[in-house]
Amino acid sequence: MRNIIIITGPIGSGKSSACKFLKKYGYKYINSDKLAKEIIRGDNNIKKKISKLINIENDLSKRIPWKKIRDFISLSTSNKKNYDAIIHNSFYKKLNSEINNKKYNYVIEIPLVETIKKIKQKKVIICILSNYKKRRQRFVKNKRRNEVQFNSLNRLQKSYKFYIKNSDYVIYNNDEMDIMTNRLISIINKYQ
Repeated sequence: MRNIIIITGPIGSGKSSACKFLKKYGYKYINSDKLAKEIIRGDNNIKKKISKLINIENDLSKRIPWKKIRDFISLSTSNKKNYDAIIHNSFYKKLNSEINNKKYNYVIEIPLVETIKKIKQKKVIICILSNYKKRRQRFVKNKRRNEVQFNSLNRLQKSYKFYIKNSDYVIYNNDEMDIMTNRLISIINKYQ
């Protein structure tokens, strides 16, 4: 049976690590941030809309200022909603088309649990949760990131209760990687 596993959770919780782990088990990994960037790069209409939204002089045809876009999104819920309105329809159209390929098992990293209902295929939703301190520590470990960015993005996250309510499984990732990976294995074994 073909599986579509959605990994969701707040920023810095360990979603990417969980997806990379499942990739070792033969799952085709789709990172939603990378897919969204690919769509933006290839669609001049979307680039123009983003340019207008964030008030950039050029049409983004030469260079896309990802940091400026991220900073704009993290300023407010309203900015995030306006940005999402530009990209989400194209994103989910492309994602649904991709995962219609029935020869693969997929693991898809989607931070925005509230948007997962736009995936039309049967799926299993696994939420990765971690405490605030661990998430912040993981986020700022990347040299290009800092606590101010973490706090700005973290403000836009849904509550833990919301993630739990909208997931089939929850894995707490505050300790060793082995604990998370063992739990992932026990979940995917149910669907083999």
